[in-house]
Amino acid sequence: MLVHGTALEVNGQAILLRGASGAGKSDLALRLLAKGAKLIGDDYVVLSQADRSVFVRAAPELHGMLEVRGVGIIYVSEVLPLDTPYPLFAVVDLCDREDVPRMPEDEDAQTEILGIAVKRLALHSFDASTPLKIALVCGQDL
Repeated sequence: MLVHGTALEVNGQAILLRGASGAGKSDLALRLLAKGAKLIGDDYVVLSQADRSVFVRAAPELHGMLEVRGVGIIYVSEVLPLDTPYPLFAVVDLCDREDVPRMPEDEDAQTEILGIAVKRLALHSFDASTPLKIALVCGQDL
């Protein structure tokens, strides 16, 4: 299944950033890359299901490319192999700051993808702490 979003590898697992155009997916990805994450794919990624898990890999036509608003398309040198699927650990839905829950309810902490429950966060991309919040959830310092 092809989905609109940006995916990065953190600690051997995939994080999928979702949001409307201009929500800050690529901007947040750029900041996560600077902290040690690796790019799986930007703009569109491929999701698949196996063994009750969701896996993410790059869309072939966009492999290694990241759109940086105000700069253009850049080619990321630390890109992951095209044919390697990474298990999806969490989905980060990017939203307006006022829509970020102060204390998320249990029903907000998961989303369903390909019939499988996946951890979900609602965050504001442009907050300085957003990469650190993702690192906390992933159990890794970025």
